[in-house]
Amino acid sequence: MKRLLIAAIIVLTCVLLFVVGNAARTSASLAQQLPKESKEQPKKVKLDTDSLDDKWGEVAFDHENHTTKNYSPDGKALITCVECHHTDQPKANLKPPLVTSERNVALTADVLKDAAAAPVKGCRSCHLQAGDDSKPLPVITKESKQVKLDNEVAYHTNCFVCHDAAIKARPDLATKTSGSDPKGCVKCHVAK
Repeated sequence: MKRLLIAAIIVLTCVLLFVVGNAARTSASLAQQLPKESKEQPKKVKLDTDSLDDKWGEVAFDHENHTTKNYSPDGKALITCVECHHTDQPKANLKPPLVTSERNVALTADVLKDAAAAPVKGCRSCHLQAGDDSKPLPVITKESKQVKLDNEVAYHTNCFVCHDAAIKARPDLATKTSGSDPKGCVKCHVAK
């Protein structure tokens, strides 16, 4: 009887691990690859699909939620496109360390409706994968060190600034987003 019970527990544990692992992979697979450029707003996209990290893989980023719900740090307003797409605004609107501007007007969904409007470039247009030296990467000073803004640093910097501000403004979010992990990696990344 004990052997049967132990066998049942082992089988159920394996099934549970399989279901949880599949659920994480399925949610990530529902996201589309991030295009080089587009005039269409994606619903969900995969970020960091070729992460070099041994522990963490891609992120299924819900673009639709971030653009249609009150996801500002205080939870009272929509996030503007230029919070992430910082090159899509006039140069006069840039705040350090941002220096690259490619539009004369701030990007909005309405701007993209104009047939003559330039498409939105993907992050990789400037923020290449670490080790890709095909063109110079932007460099910032972070914690008194010069750091190349590859795609991983750019994503983490952008996401952490906003998420940390939201947790500061609404402390109740801390338990929802991070659990036992201070940065909440497991909430966004698929484990490898």
